[in-house]
Amino acid sequence: MSAPLSEAWIQFALVEQDDLVTQGIVTAIIGLTGAVVGAGATSLTTWLGLRHQRRSAREARLYEVGHVATDTALAKLIELQDLTAAAASSSSASRDDREPWEEAAHGYFREVELALLRIPNDEVHDRVKPTLDLAKQYRYAGPRHFHYLRHVRQMTQDMIDALSAYIRGAELPPPSQDVTAAQQKVETAREAERHRDARMYREWEELRAEEPAEPDDLP
Repeated sequence: MSAPLSEAWIQFALVEQDDLVTQGIVTAIIGLTGAVVGAGATSLTTWLGLRHQRRSAREARLYEVGHVATDTALAKLIELQDLTAAAASSSSASRDDREPWEEAAHGYFREVELALLRIPNDEVHDRVKPTLDLAKQYRYAGPRHFHYLRHVRQMTQDMIDALSAYIRGAELPPPSQDVTAAQQKVETAREAERHRDARMYREWEELRAEEPAEPDDLP
């Protein structure tokens, strides 16, 4: 074989060897990239699975807490209904007198309020809390305890209806007509009270202005 031909074969062999090396490197890189991508995909899938599990566990926990809190609020409201129903049959005291049921009622109000705070649903809180606050203002409902008790029973029934709908998964009902009427009555009574207090204060100021000045006994 001539020298030029031998050199050509040598060059060809070297090129072939370089191509094989290059192909091997490319194959290794592709394999490594695939392994990295595969590991990354596995890690991402694992992370997404753990995130979903944590979210599901949190939602289940919130549901359990909300369910227990709603049951507690409903139980206390039913007890409050029983209390006011029993007190109504024997109550005839006037506005200025206080009766034993009032202290017990305020205890129930507090327990219902604490239970509402544990319900993880803003819509429920915004629907029920104003009625609870209105129930606490029963002394603006009329001149006698009969009116107080009727007011508390009406507000309590409205809260029971709303919480019962929530625990069933139904749409929350709007405030009842009794609640709307009670709001107007309480607002009117409170406004009249403010005017009365302002008038009494003016009268006191006028009497104070008419009093003679105290003599100066200092030498």
